[in-house]
Amino acid sequence: MNRSVLTSISFTIAVLIAPQSSWGDFQTLIEQLPEDANTLVLFDMEAILASPLAVKYNWSQNQHSDFAKGIMIVSPNTKHLAMASQMDLEVMRPHWSATMMELSEEPSMLNVTERYGGNVDEINGQKAAVLPNNMYVIKFGKYYAGSMYPADRQKAARWVEEAFAMSGRKPLAPYLAEAQSYLKNTPILMAIDMQHVLSPKFIRSKLDGMKSLQGKKVDLDQLATTLSSVRGATLGLEIGEGIGGGLKVDFGSDITIMNDFAKPLLLECLANHGAMIDEFNDWKVTVTANEVLLKGSLGVSGVHRIFSLLDTPPSLSPQPSESTAAGGKPTQAQMAQATKQYYKSIELLLNDLTGEDKQHQMTTPGLVALWYERYAAKIDALPILHVDPEMVSFATQVTGALRQSQTALRTAGVRTATQITSMQGAEVYNYQYAAGAAVGEFGGFAAGGAYRYQDDPRASLRQDGQQIAQITAQETAKGYSTANNLMQEITVSMADMRKKMTEKYQVEF
Repeated sequence: MNRSVLTSISFTIAVLIAPQSSWGDFQTLIEQLPEDANTLVLFDMEAILASPLAVKYNWSQNQHSDFAKGIMIVSPNTKHLAMASQMDLEVMRPHWSATMMELSEEPSMLNVTERYGGNVDEINGQKAAVLPNNMYVIKFGKYYAGSMYPADRQKAARWVEEAFAMSGRKPLAPYLAEAQSYLKNTPILMAIDMQHVLSPKFIRSKLDGMKSLQGKKVDLDQLATTLSSVRGATLGLEIGEGIGGGLKVDFGSDITIMNDFAKPLLLECLANHGAMIDEFNDWKVTVTANEVLLKGSLGVSGVHRIFSLLDTPPSLSPQPSESTAAGGKPTQAQMAQATKQYYKSIELLLNDLTGEDKQHQMTTPGLVALWYERYAAKIDALPILHVDPEMVSFATQVTGALRQSQTALRTAGVRTATQITSMQGAEVYNYQYAAGAAVGEFGGFAAGGAYRYQDDPRASLRQDGQQIAQITAQETAKGYSTANNLMQEITVSMADMRKKMTEKYQVEF
């Protein structure tokens, strides 16, 4: 699985009536995760594949093809998976992400490099592979393996050293350790620790612009203080005859002040940070003294959208048992099949990105830029074994164009911030203006606001507001225009490559 486990009231889950998952099976994996994580993801693949829905649609038989397409985010021979990351919650980008996997077959680092490229290595006495997408894969035992992004060798070596130094480690922060107990009730869990992340002052600066609060009789100062007590959020998915989910947000103080608007406020926050799923609108809400709980059903598209927020660890399953030509080279048929699958995977990801772009057109350029980066990384992570080198080179051009789009949107925010802070006759103060100006690498809000000292300060503020709105609209339009042009070029190039590969292999792509 793979972009933005998930700054504000962001995301995660609840206790659902579901088949019992074996919590004990995860203890070894959790004990070997790095410390200082603020997100946790757990997958019980044995329970998932035994579910009625999985049996009905033969998920087990389709694991290899679904993983190759980017639909399945867990390697086909994975029994249990635990993923942790230290996320920059302002821009929703991980400083590092690590995954531990319990496998049904012994992993081979040589097979990993054959599938994805890269080189075999050794880290602190353990066999490892360093992959072109800036990731380490490390063998932790006969049926255990881990991955770490980015491929920081020193951090990876210290991780291995700590994991083997002592048993019974407890690397998780209190909220994440508490969230893992829900695995007794659901086979898929995602949690994010948000304690001490948001200050009342920061939250208060955003509340005036929240549509969900318009017309509500609420003390915004008190609400800001209440919201700043957020401990974290947990998302759980149940798989039976269908797919159900629960989203739970926990607070350290009484939140009954939110009874009348908890759901619309939560959904607006999720939408503002790219974590909104359409089905959430139909979920039922329950507000207790210290938590907001949403529960309801999910469609396949909703599940796929959630999984798209996650970084995909590499496949560690054995290679398909197909014969190769003399000298170990792939046959023409193998190359045609692998190249077609690779092309279809890129096409699927680009179509999904287009859906994200349309869904979040009204949010900040920084947020949309984040999605371009995440999908470029997903394409980088696709396996390349037996894929035509020309197609691999083409994929590099596609990810380069996506990152150009990301830069165009991010730069729109920077240009907006620069113009706001240089408005003629303005004295600039350091405060955060939530008009979509992105100054961080992948988003955030620009610092800067303009006030003129005139006889009528209210008129001055109105004029400044109009000018700021105009600047923001113009620069945002430029950023979107550049990104859209690049996406159109990608669409044309995809069609050309499809035609070229079809003619080369005489197989319809």
